[in-house]
Amino acid sequence: MISFTATNDKVLLNKLYNAVFGSDIPGDVGYVLVVDGIPCGVAKLSVTESVSHIHTVGILPKLRGKGYGDFFTRSLMNVLIDVTDEIVIDYPASYFLQFGFRRDGDEMRIASEDLVFPKKCQCGDKPH
Repeated sequence: MISFTATNDKVLLNKLYNAVFGSDIPGDVGYVLVVDGIPCGVAKLSVTESVSHIHTVGILPKLRGKGYGDFFTRSLMNVLIDVTDEIVIDYPASYFLQFGFRRDGDEMRIASEDLVFPKKCQCGDKPH
């Protein structure tokens, strides 16, 4: 089972954040991705009604390449579209273009109502 939740457990947040980013998590609250009962990802967001920032999203190095980061990021954005007018990614990455983000200097931005979720299909040439 895969889930994620917000937490203020600084011991857990710092352990994950250090393993992924090499430093303690800034602030007191973060989001944790849990796979089969094991914390394996961490994210730092700032959320307001008008603009929400995704500062960082990361997966433990030994669990990368399994789609957990994509799942975690999509899940976070899916929640944000219901609580904020605009979503800002604090770093430019072409990954976010598929969702409709546009580059704005060193950030990526989108109005929540314009966010799209392209289908991820591993089915090759089979009809979906």
